[in-house]
Amino acid sequence: MNLIIAHIGDLTDMYFNIPDFQRGYRWETKQVEDLLKDLLEFANMNNKPNGQFYCLQPLVVVANKSIKSSDSQPIFDVIDGQQRLTTLFLIMKVIGMETTFHLRYERASENPNENVFEDGELLYDNLLKINNEQIADNPDLFYLIQAQKDILNWFNEHKKVRPRIKSFIEDVILPPNYKKPDNAFYEMKTDSNDSLNDVRFIWYDATANSTVDSRDQQKSYKSSIDIFKRLNYGKTPLTSAELIKALLFQCDIYSNEKKPEMKQVAFRMSTEWDSMEKMLQDKFMWSMFQPDNYDRPSHIDIVLSFVARQLVEKEGVEVKASNKDKDYDYLVFNKYIETKGYSEETIKDLWSAIQDVFAILKSWYDDLDLYHLIGLFFMLKGKNNFLDTMDELKNEFEKRDRQDFINWLKHDKIGKAISLKGRMNGDGGEPLTLSNLLYGVHKKEIINILLTHNVTLCMRHKQDRQRFPFYFCKSKRYTHSLEHIHPQHLYNEEIDFTTLCRWFMDKKDAVKMIGDAAKDKKLIDAVERLSTVLCLTDDELKQENNASKKTKQENYENKISEFANDLEIVDKYFDELANIDEKELHSLSNMALVDKDTNAALGNGLLNQKRKKLQILSRLFEETDGKDGAVTFAGTWKVFNKEYATDADASASNLNYWTKLDRENYINEITEIYNEYVE
Repeated sequence: MNLIIAHIGDLTDMYFNIPDFQRGYRWETKQVEDLLKDLLEFANMNNKPNGQFYCLQPLVVVANKSIKSSDSQPIFDVIDGQQRLTTLFLIMKVIGMETTFHLRYERASENPNENVFEDGELLYDNLLKINNEQIADNPDLFYLIQAQKDILNWFNEHKKVRPRIKSFIEDVILPPNYKKPDNAFYEMKTDSNDSLNDVRFIWYDATANSTVDSRDQQKSYKSSIDIFKRLNYGKTPLTSAELIKALLFQCDIYSNEKKPEMKQVAFRMSTEWDSMEKMLQDKFMWSMFQPDNYDRPSHIDIVLSFVARQLVEKEGVEVKASNKDKDYDYLVFNKYIETKGYSEETIKDLWSAIQDVFAILKSWYDDLDLYHLIGLFFMLKGKNNFLDTMDELKNEFEKRDRQDFINWLKHDKIGKAISLKGRMNGDGGEPLTLSNLLYGVHKKEIINILLTHNVTLCMRHKQDRQRFPFYFCKSKRYTHSLEHIHPQHLYNEEIDFTTLCRWFMDKKDAVKMIGDAAKDKKLIDAVERLSTVLCLTDDELKQENNASKKTKQENYENKISEFANDLEIVDKYFDELANIDEKELHSLSNMALVDKDTNAALGNGLLNQKRKKLQILSRLFEETDGKDGAVTFAGTWKVFNKEYATDADASASNLNYWTKLDRENYINEITEIYNEYVE
């Protein structure tokens, strides 16, 4: 292999093919902007000595003699470096540079048997015409379009400070005094452009190491994969999924007579692979069974890991590696192929196994009952050995009919996870029931029961095709939290002063809404006294060391016992309106399931105040595509919209309070759903 330091300009009019077993284009905004930032920083460097250059990572190629170009120029397969090469191609096109190279994605070929470079060539003008439907069907197009937008946005942003930013970057990519060699740069022994300050790369020709000897196919079929692994050491390594894909889709191993047919097969498998990955990227489908702390870029790894497990357990495949090794799945697939022999039949068996596992996952997702029950089961199970759990589910699914499988999930799995039978409380030793669960004592039990309640309500709305948002529950910013529907009491020595002020002002606003005739003098006096120390402006709330805030806090703490009596008067007044006592305040009938951030945002207001805040959070979640705001679960939404009240109870005044009738109807529904799983 020859290593050559080459200029970007040396690639002009060259032809590069991205083999279909290569990873697709997957650079995201940060990676694109990082490259542009590096180019800009290099261009901005002062006093650069002649010949100093910015070096890209190696561009590793293999000569491809089976594909024809329109002008009979040599074509190179890109083994490594295609992410940067593609991004550079897009940058040069956005800048408007006339001289550039040709780039083809073999997986985009519509007629793979014809082996014509133009079939699958990446054309920038065509990229600008891609519609949303085409993007949805092709992950490569999605990332290419996004990268193109990121590049445009970057240049538009920098143009505000440097109007000629495009020319500035163009000059560092291809300096004005660059001279194109008369012959192919990799055949030249001298370089007349040595003194330039430009962007260069390491040209790494792996052709000599990639030749397949038909007499020793089994030994050499994975040569390109070995090159991948070696060259990716110390960089972002190829994933196990990408290596397995290369194993399955490689066609050079077959005889010349068989090769065209197998290329067609590989093309079909590649299309199906992308389709599976696309479906597994769907946030609803993925979150149905999403493993804990999953950190791989592709989701098809889940299917491959399960197939690898089957190969070990049922086919007796043995590898000298731990199943925690990042390349474990690839090593298992590779060992199986080595044992069976690289043949059409071996690849067909592996592909069928992959399709079978995916088909089961999709059948669970398509069935709304199974989607909700399996998603709930994984949520309740918590941290688990994912493959063990999947194995159990798959075995039960295959040996039972649909209804029997549903019953097994409900009673043997979910019911046992939420059942209170056999559990005793810590005080009197009485058995736990739904009626004596208490906030702060039985938090986990209450959360599990309310989660089951909310998922089941969503599952029952089949006519709306609703799906419970497991994806929201599994997001990094989500933590289960219990919200007191009727607000907690204000006085608590452990509550910080700022929080106490927010809580009081919510209550104070509620007092204002009550007619004067309904207010007693004792309540009015208490609110007036508390207002002198607990009413803060927005600035006072936000500023930690605000002088006015400090004064009010000192006044409050100096008379804390007197103010505590006033807080108790306010709380008892609203308790009486809701007809709720201290014990019921912390019972299951007064608990709703939300996320931690929503709990903090709702504060200590009455029902109508919390309802408005939930509406704002839900709308914000939709408008920002989940970046801000929050999802309100079905049961929680029913609670704060007073859907458990009768028509008579849903009067204008009662919309502010979580009444006794609300609580009774709510706990009756929770009990009915609980019994559906436990009894």
